[in-house]
Amino acid sequence: MCEYVYENGQRCRLKPVEGSKYCPLHIPYDEAERLLGDDAKRVKEEAFLRRLKQGHTYFEGVYLYDVKISELQTEKPLVFKNSTIRTMLFDFVNVPGITFYNSQVGRIVLFGSEIGTLLVQGSRVFGLNLLRVAFSNSVYVRDSSVRYVMINSTEYVGTGEKGEEEYGEKKALGRIELNGLKDVRRIGINVRYPLMRRILEEHGIKPVASSERSVKVTALVLRDIEFDQSARFKRQVRLSVRRLHGGLVLENLNVFGHAEVLASWLRNPEFVHTRVMGNLIFRRVSFHGDFAWNSTVLPNIPVELSVEGFVDVENCRFSSPRAAEIFYRLARISWERNGDFERADEYYYLEMVSKRNSRLGGRRKGLKRFFLKLEALFEWLFADLTCKYGTDWKRPILIWLAAVNVFFPLLYLLTESVEGLSSSMGVLDYEYFSIVTATTLGYGDYHPVGVGRAIASVEALFGMFMWAVFLTVFARKYMR
Repeated sequence: MCEYVYENGQRCRLKPVEGSKYCPLHIPYDEAERLLGDDAKRVKEEAFLRRLKQGHTYFEGVYLYDVKISELQTEKPLVFKNSTIRTMLFDFVNVPGITFYNSQVGRIVLFGSEIGTLLVQGSRVFGLNLLRVAFSNSVYVRDSSVRYVMINSTEYVGTGEKGEEEYGEKKALGRIELNGLKDVRRIGINVRYPLMRRILEEHGIKPVASSERSVKVTALVLRDIEFDQSARFKRQVRLSVRRLHGGLVLENLNVFGHAEVLASWLRNPEFVHTRVMGNLIFRRVSFHGDFAWNSTVLPNIPVELSVEGFVDVENCRFSSPRAAEIFYRLARISWERNGDFERADEYYYLEMVSKRNSRLGGRRKGLKRFFLKLEALFEWLFADLTCKYGTDWKRPILIWLAAVNVFFPLLYLLTESVEGLSSSMGVLDYEYFSIVTATTLGYGDYHPVGVGRAIASVEALFGMFMWAVFLTVFARKYMR
């Protein structure tokens, strides 16, 4: 009998390898290679698959090379404990659970499989890869050293338990949770990974080219993760989330590099004690938050989320103007801090528009709502339309030129409300009168009559206001 003793005190009952006291599964690599030579890999894989075929799903203390489990269907979960494995590939398996506990695994690959729960805890893993996986419970990677995590086209297919929601508790099902990881080099959700195709082809799997599907979960939780602090990774994208559909929670995270969230649909995203030492990019992201999120989580995001580089918010959609205001403010502050005031002005304008829309979205009724709409109209007319909240110095000039040289002369011409030295007024005369009125020169050779007096008064006020706007915006733009 093999002399390996399980944690429960029982000994392994398999026949040991000739010349060794351990069976093919428990014999260490160096001893197996010394006794079996080049056949060590084949003998170990055959012994493992034979045990698996006999219905055994619990493996403790095993040493395996590259193992491929194909089209396995069982009602018992697969458990690997205190084991050392070079590569473990699951190809179209259907199992209630897969567990790696206190093990060392070079690479874990799940391809085209259906599982209940995936648990990796207390282990050392170089690469964890999930491709086209459907899970009905949750995926947990906890308290482990994992260099690379790649999750593509994976979705939660369970129905959840309504009993949890009735008492206000968060649903635990459908989560992908990465908690307490260290030595992480990159976490990628739906990122291109050419090496994965080569790994699959090396194991006889030819993945059929298909359109990329979203990763659909109730929540993607990244908590207490320590990224590799090597200088060569500082300028790389360390956290990439693409085409995610569900919640996103980043908690106690120090991203040593850049982070990006692209083309995703996020529900109630949370950022708690999160620090990004590079840039943070939101592009084509749709943010959706309920009333509780807007009231409690959203106001604290500027305090909880710290970005040392730039924050980009491009082509994003928000379920509430208040959320848009917060994220555009984060972006504006980051660009101002780094000295790019042109880009900061773009986000300042978006922030102010969102702030205006946020005031209109309140629950006030009656006279208060009327005055709010009136205030918003004046703000749009005098702050937005004229100069985009002080960020565009060209707009007041163009508006002034169009109004003074086209609009007001046309009004004078149609109403024939200007008289002067010449007996017949021509287009150039109305043009001249409009210019001297807008600049408040008033030479006296032409004067308004009738309704022209009201038009001239409005034009004089307009001309002074637009010049004041231009000088203010120009000074702000180039003298700060």
